[in-house]
Amino acid sequence: MWCRLGLSQTSAEARYQSLKISFTSETMRASSLCLLFGLVLMMTWTSEAEPQAAVIPEKCCFNFIDFAIPSAKIKSAEKTDSHCPVPGIVVTTPRTEFCVDPAEDWIKTYMEKRADQENKKN
Repeated sequence: MWCRLGLSQTSAEARYQSLKISFTSETMRASSLCLLFGLVLMMTWTSEAEPQAAVIPEKCCFNFIDFAIPSAKIKSAEKTDSHCPVPGIVVTTPRTEFCVDPAEDWIKTYMEKRADQENKKN
């Protein structure tokens, strides 16, 4: 058979060996890529499986008003969460919300009166 093709047996074996090496290296590359992709996918999946929930407060104050709000206009006043970078009080009026510095005298007075009223109810 080798004679009809005009090839010697050694050249046919050499071509076979080079084909075999080429095929093996391509298969190894594909297997390595699949393995690498699988590992990356697994790392991504496991890192998202148990996320570390960051504590993000619902409301924080960064800018404060510089005027007093009349007590009759205040619907509610709540301290910001302790996880906020700056302490503040969120004051809600019929129209909007304001951030107030807790060091302001007028809000201290309002919060004390409100606390007294709640204590009387209980």
